[in-house]
Amino acid sequence: MSYKFKPVSVVAVIVTFNNKYLIVEERLGNGNPVYNTPAGHIEHWENLFEGAVRELYEETGIRTDHFDGVVGLYNLVQDNYTMLRTVFSLRLDSEPELMINDPDGDIVAHHWMTYEQCRAISPSMRSELVFDAIRDFHEGRLYPVDLITSYDKLSDSVRQMKTQ
Repeated sequence: MSYKFKPVSVVAVIVTFNNKYLIVEERLGNGNPVYNTPAGHIEHWENLFEGAVRELYEETGIRTDHFDGVVGLYNLVQDNYTMLRTVFSLRLDSEPELMINDPDGDIVAHHWMTYEQCRAISPSMRSELVFDAIRDFHEGRLYPVDLITSYDKLSDSVRQMKTQ
């Protein structure tokens, strides 16, 4: 049996305001709701930071050019699937006007939830990694954003395509 290894890189953002966490509600193919923090796969030619900024905007309408820190790197390894989830944090000083710009059409609602509410719905979260990161953030785990160094080795022609 031949298997081509293709790891998945996901970025996520834990957004907090007024001691509540921003949770997005998604509908998957089976129609059942699952809960997540704003998150998604990085796109071709994106670094982790750019992917997190884009996913945050697509799923919530929030625009930012900074994150407060890195909550952690979460590595999920299964039989035919390997994922590395990089989780950033963003604390807001004012409540944002939320909107959905999701090109995938999976996001159906936003919810501001306390830590206890997040824990209560954790069995319905997209994966156990979602609540693990929320718990880690709640317990004070936060690393500087400069923990991550990106190396831009794109050619000028690719860089130009990337900005179009």
